[in-house]
Amino acid sequence: MPLERLFAFGNAFVLPFWALLILAPRWRGTRLLVHGPLAPVVLGGVYVAMLLASLPAPEGAGFFSLYQVMTLFTDPRAVMAGWVHYLVFDLFVGAWAARDAQRVGVPHLLLAPCLLATLLVGPVGLLLYLALRAALTRRLGLSDAA
Repeated sequence: MPLERLFAFGNAFVLPFWALLILAPRWRGTRLLVHGPLAPVVLGGVYVAMLLASLPAPEGAGFFSLYQVMTLFTDPRAVMAGWVHYLVFDLFVGAWAARDAQRVGVPHLLLAPCLLATLLVGPVGLLLYLALRAALTRRLGLSDAA
């Protein structure tokens, strides 16, 4: 599959999961689809395929300096793997935030902007949610213990 088509597929694939998280957080289908293994398995498979397709890495590529990472991302397949990495991890974080918000009583109307931010700029959405959670629960800890 051409990378542009795979890129479009990945983006289109995650959007229904995000829509369910934002628009129907307590629906049984959301629990089954978003909090189940479908998205991580599909996107994880694409990720592994892109990683393997990008081997061997370009000369000088690696993870121990900015230059090495920039060299790694001169290969479009490595960039695609990186993009899928963002897609699956951002969705995972959004799904966790939604479950956690329900567990600790964060109103969904306040959570929704955090989820949208997580979709668009992952760590910003997570920070917004953590700040909201701390403000509403007066707790900084993230343990499941009450």
